[in-house]
Amino acid sequence: MGWGDIVQVYFFDLYWGDERFVDEDGISHFDEGSALYYGQRIADKIGRDADYGSLKVHVRSGNGELLAVIAPSDGRGREQDALIGRHRVGVLRRPVEAVIALSTAW
Repeated sequence: MGWGDIVQVYFFDLYWGDERFVDEDGISHFDEGSALYYGQRIADKIGRDADYGSLKVHVRSGNGELLAVIAPSDGRGREQDALIGRHRVGVLRRPVEAVIALSTAW
């Protein structure tokens, strides 16, 4: 059995507000877990934009079965806050700074 025999096609439809984009081409993945991970990555990347806060990614199997409805993860908002605050005074930007700060604190 070659590599081409074990991959399956999954479809990633995008829904936000009253809009939708239906994936007609699909993407090959080795298994359902890989496809769901990819769907989460899509939701997180597109969901960063405030205009797509209501985004949902519908993951379908090759035969059209709905496998999951995925929303952007809550961690994206926290990640944005962390990135915005990383240049504030008192925030350590590099692991070396953290080690030095901890070693001198004692």
